[in-house]
Amino acid sequence: MDKIVGVELSHRFAPISVRERLALNTEQTKEALSELKNDYKEVFIVSTCNRLSIYAYGKSHNGILEYFDRFGNYRQYLSILPDSEITIRNLFSTAAGLESQALGEHQIIGQIKDALHLARKEKAIGPVLDELIRQSVHVGKRVRQETNIGKFSASLATVGFELIEKHGVDIQNSTFLVIGTGNMANLVATVLDRSGVKKLYVASHDKDRANLMAKEWGGESVEMQNIHKALSEANIVVGGTQGEINLLHEETMAESKCPRAKFALETGDKKLFIDFGVPRNFNPELKNHDNISLYDLDDIKKITYEGLLKRYDEIPQARKIVNSEVEKFLVWLKNRKVAPVIEAYWNNLEDIRDEEIKWLLPKLGEIDEHQKEVLMRFTHRLLRKISNPTIDGIKNIAQNLHETENPINTAKQILDVNDVDIFVPKKKIIVGTRGSKLALTQTNWVVDQLKELQPEYEFETKIVRTSGDDGDISVVGAFTSALQRAILAGEIDIAVHSYKDVPTEEVNGLRVVPVTKRKDVRDVLISKSDLKLNELPQGAVIGTGSLRRSAQLKQIRPDLEYKFIQGNVDSRIHQMQNGDYDAIVLAATGLQKMNMIDVATEIFETSVMVPAVGQGILGIELIDKEGYVYDLVKKLKHADTKHAADAERTFLLALGGGCNLPIAAYAIADGDKIKIEGVFATEDGTCFSKGSISGNVEERRELAKKLAKQLHDEIEIKKTQDLVKTNS
Repeated sequence: MDKIVGVELSHRFAPISVRERLALNTEQTKEALSELKNDYKEVFIVSTCNRLSIYAYGKSHNGILEYFDRFGNYRQYLSILPDSEITIRNLFSTAAGLESQALGEHQIIGQIKDALHLARKEKAIGPVLDELIRQSVHVGKRVRQETNIGKFSASLATVGFELIEKHGVDIQNSTFLVIGTGNMANLVATVLDRSGVKKLYVASHDKDRANLMAKEWGGESVEMQNIHKALSEANIVVGGTQGEINLLHEETMAESKCPRAKFALETGDKKLFIDFGVPRNFNPELKNHDNISLYDLDDIKKITYEGLLKRYDEIPQARKIVNSEVEKFLVWLKNRKVAPVIEAYWNNLEDIRDEEIKWLLPKLGEIDEHQKEVLMRFTHRLLRKISNPTIDGIKNIAQNLHETENPINTAKQILDVNDVDIFVPKKKIIVGTRGSKLALTQTNWVVDQLKELQPEYEFETKIVRTSGDDGDISVVGAFTSALQRAILAGEIDIAVHSYKDVPTEEVNGLRVVPVTKRKDVRDVLISKSDLKLNELPQGAVIGTGSLRRSAQLKQIRPDLEYKFIQGNVDSRIHQMQNGDYDAIVLAATGLQKMNMIDVATEIFETSVMVPAVGQGILGIELIDKEGYVYDLVKKLKHADTKHAADAERTFLLALGGGCNLPIAAYAIADGDKIKIEGVFATEDGTCFSKGSISGNVEERRELAKKLAKQLHDEIEIKKTQDLVKTNS
């Protein structure tokens, strides 16, 4: 079934060094639209300095994802929009300025309009996306009219102006060089015009446009090949062109033989460069020169302004407007599915009316044209009033096309329009997931597997926010309880979990099914200095949110410091790079799902680090009863993985379930045999026990309990021995 999908690369997850590699100019956007039209009915692309968003109307987002793959391995930076509601909300929020680097900025609406114009010109747009985009512009305007989100200083141009002021530059006695005449340069020039400057140069590859803009702004135009003179005079240089400026992009500026570049470097005056370009206009190496200060979009992103803070107070009201408009558009989208039925029904009524008018007119005698017109208007009004309840009923049906016996087929028969062919899914399954990139990645993968098994079902992905997403991981089921409540409330049909996150305490009425073949169970070390565990210096700080990991690592490197860390993968890597930790430990499978395994410094084999219970296993949770949902889910079962999961969970339960102690288990089932490895330790890791057991897979639970008791007894003996030593 067709739906609105998308993939986005934006400043939220991708640094400018990545964004500039994937930036599309107008010609490249045309080529992308032309190519993606082969896979989708409708395509729309928004390419700005802060985002590359591709929206489409089709069956899956995978075609867009494959298009992004041609640029390289950037999936870790992408936001996946797999379903209509998620995609619509993303575009409406973008138009409202809620996703902008400068919150609430106005420019994005114009960029969306320009992108729509280009898509129409390239014949890549159709009725669904055309209406979506027009409504997104309406949402953007409504948010700015009904809130103050756009009334405080926070646009990139204004932020740049404030940066100049805070940099201590005497603006009125300064010479400006603006490179480029596009939207960003226009905005900068508008801001500069308010305060006045000593002199303004405008440079562009388009000589005529440079002349026009210079005249408009009261400046002097400069051809790009003669830019060196203006460059030497300028105190402030602002770049906003689409493409790199070659004169300042030599690989090694200090060794450059380009006289124009050397002219810039050898000028004794202090210079401020502000780079609004994507790709960047100026070589980052300029930051290494004492007389030059250079700020690009990522630098500007780090600066917090009072106006931006005021805009944050407007977010709740803006979100309320966006959510309201999303609901309206979803109703329109669902009504559109039954539009062919309504059209055919109305045509039938008009045919009947025309036949009856032919019968009536001869019996009325002589009537003039005006009387005929009144008669036709009367019959039209009559048809409208008679048909409105039926049409409204069909629209109501459209809001739920997934009844057990779908009433739309009954409506087709009643209205005598059986020749109209519309797709009606046999069933609809709503899949719940957390909103993190990793959770969405593994959920999308599970949905793809289910679609292959049952292509006649529709699958809708719904994001459910959990306590863990809000940073509270101290509660039991931090990443699962909200999803469980959603299942019990009937809001979702199934939830996809990392099996290791599922609490041992069962929820009455629900069951968790371990599914698919187990992925990589190993843990990895990511080191800031690219050193392996045994190479790290004494006292190095290791970040981990797991007592299991720290207890096992202490057996190898007791001389290191182990500190608690939390957050998603990107957040933990960022904390390490900021200097809080020398290295961090994460699960390999999470990095692999996000195509980030190449950042790992060292991968620990299970002989070194026994994994968490259920690590590398996905679980699907659902109502504990037979039915079409369970019948489909159980087809994903992998017998050996299910047996291993049973053994590991039994081992965990035997040692106290979800207690806050270092517990690890790894079971390998192979046909009728199983081997279980286990680790149990005290919280500080001083008493540590490790062992294994093998046997028949049918006895997996008994074997797991036996191993748990063995390790528990060993710990108790060690604790007693340590107590005796302390007392003596």
